[in-house]
Amino acid sequence: MSTPESVITAVERHPKTASRYLIFVDGQYAFTVHEDVLIKHRLLRGEQVEPERLRLVMEDEEQQKAWSEALKQVGRRPRSEKEIRQYLKRKGYLPPLIDRIVQRLKDQRYLDDADFAAQWTEQRIYSQKKGRRLIKQELQLKGVAPATIQQTLNQVPVDEEQRLAFELASKKWKVTSGDVMDKKRKTAAFLMRRGYSAQIVGNVIRKVTETFREESEGTDDADLWDWPEA
Repeated sequence: MSTPESVITAVERHPKTASRYLIFVDGQYAFTVHEDVLIKHRLLRGEQVEPERLRLVMEDEEQQKAWSEALKQVGRRPRSEKEIRQYLKRKGYLPPLIDRIVQRLKDQRYLDDADFAAQWTEQRIYSQKKGRRLIKQELQLKGVAPATIQQTLNQVPVDEEQRLAFELASKKWKVTSGDVMDKKRKTAAFLMRRGYSAQIVGNVIRKVTETFREESEGTDDADLWDWPEA
């Protein structure tokens, strides 16, 4: 591309991206680099750009670009290591570079599968009211290690998961047609699809059936949260 005699004749700030610069060699546009790469390699007007130097510049520019793209991904929402690796691979980066970017993200605490699993679980449990069985499957697809998944799910109180399942079941019960058996069957199937365990589903269905029967009979149950054993 260039010869030992090639010289940088102009350096101009990119018109749309302040952190990037246009490099002109021998009077013609040659390439664009990030500001960090510009400073590292002293790409100043009058500097020679022999082939070996240009190769190093391009390597660092590719790494800088991969780093910036990875940062944007983790900035939008927490990501697992597998997600970042898959994203960079789709963008065309090679495994050695992906390894470097992932390690840098981990070193700077932008990437941590344990933190990711904890945030993912909390959001699914409380915002979406999903059961741990479904959450486990989702974390497995995200590439989180089995031990990390188990440790994360162990932090979720069973009675809290059961309480949320009851809230969900109550809403489902109210809008479900049919007799009591139909409501029980449809509500149970709904909870199973949401990822709740058979034990929690059994407990919740008994409690929601009892609750709505007592409401229809005008009975005040003081022990609403005294869950029966499955």
